[in-house]
Amino acid sequence: MAQILIIDDDPDSSHTLRCIIERMGHQCFLARDIIGALTRLSELHCDLIFLDTNLPDGDGFSHIEQFLSSPTQPEVVILIEEGDADGAALAIANGAWDYVSKPISLHNVQLLLQRTLTYRASKKQNTPRRAFKHCSIIGESPAIRTCLNAMNTVAASRSNVIVYGETGTGKELFARCIHKNGGNGGVLVVFDCASLPKHLAESTLFGHTKGSFTSAHKSRDGLFKLANRGTVFLDEIGELDLDLQKSLLRVLQEYKFRPVGSDNEVYSKFRVIAATNKDLRSMVEEGRFRSDLYYRLNGHTLHIPPLRKRAEDIPLLAEHYMENICREYGVPFKKIADDFLDVLKTYSWPGNVREFINAMVVAMDNAREGDALLSQHLPLDIRVSVVRETFRSRQDSLHPGLPGPAGMSAFTMTAPYARDKDLPSLREVRALVTGQMEKLYMHQLVQVCANDVRSACKRSGLSRTRFYELLKKHAITLK
Repeated sequence: MAQILIIDDDPDSSHTLRCIIERMGHQCFLARDIIGALTRLSELHCDLIFLDTNLPDGDGFSHIEQFLSSPTQPEVVILIEEGDADGAALAIANGAWDYVSKPISLHNVQLLLQRTLTYRASKKQNTPRRAFKHCSIIGESPAIRTCLNAMNTVAASRSNVIVYGETGTGKELFARCIHKNGGNGGVLVVFDCASLPKHLAESTLFGHTKGSFTSAHKSRDGLFKLANRGTVFLDEIGELDLDLQKSLLRVLQEYKFRPVGSDNEVYSKFRVIAATNKDLRSMVEEGRFRSDLYYRLNGHTLHIPPLRKRAEDIPLLAEHYMENICREYGVPFKKIADDFLDVLKTYSWPGNVREFINAMVVAMDNAREGDALLSQHLPLDIRVSVVRETFRSRQDSLHPGLPGPAGMSAFTMTAPYARDKDLPSLREVRALVTGQMEKLYMHQLVQVCANDVRSACKRSGLSRTRFYELLKKHAITLK
């Protein structure tokens, strides 16, 4: 018997769904909003969640990850309106197990319950062979826990992997963790696809014989040969030359290649982990990345969350790097002041963990003689950015209406270009104006329509999915 939670403020669909679930012999619990659902989850050993997309205190899509990371890691099924193809696709993209259309169909729910609970049972039986090593990956947020769970599955496979993530999120660290937990015993070799010209890249990957080019004073094995029975990590795969993409495809198909200047082929079998901060599928559609190579690489995918999406981990990261740097400097551990953490949590971290580490090093240098880390010890550009963001947020809250004299006044006040060198490009100004106007419009739309989603979509001409995307983009919560 499974424990199933329905999160829906619609009494009719909740009642129908509950009757079906209890008729099949399972326990069913109800919650009408996100807060109530989180309270329920703390009390249940939940196996499955039916989650509505439109709730009084938020949209379901933006909370899927949080529910998936609950202690029992339940499966999530999204409840959508009939014919909402965008909503169905968005549900799957956000990690939902499946979706169910309203009005509720007895047959569809019964089949879905059977499949989902069978899958849950098989997961419990197929426990990992050994403990999964996190390899210095720091964090306990829902976003990072979801990523680690996915990485556990990826590590147990021999399929190729594409690791997606913004610059500085630690894609190489995750690749090393996948390799280390793979248990194949081979080595991991790293190749930066953006760092070498084509003729050197071929020699580095395939190896070369003595005299094959001017500086080839002796024969040398390439990375593919060194990685036999191991892993090749191709960093920034989106930067790889098209001709090299063709050569790599042949290697991945046949595990054979010919070193530069050699007549003999070499056999080497390895796994590829490719990393990129670009959208490879879009590059394929634009003809900038080979489709056949993309499909060969695209076995598993792993999406590393940016630091701004896991702000809960910032205190842990700050503590970890403070201790590491203190050990390196040979000084006592320092206290971390609340104002220091406040700045770290408010800053958007465009450079992600790489930028965070550098900021911690600077802060430790500035606080070397003190016993605590204060906000004044952080790099000046980070502190200035946080001040501007705080000021901008205050102005947005003061001018939630449509752009007019007050709206334009808010814009002027939130862009204090005090010196000539602060003056941005026209494109940046246009992007800022457009973004603020869009946010102001969404605030007023929600107010005018009294938080009614159907009315707001009809009035604005937005689809339900696009409406929720804009709410999430501008951090607007339905009440």
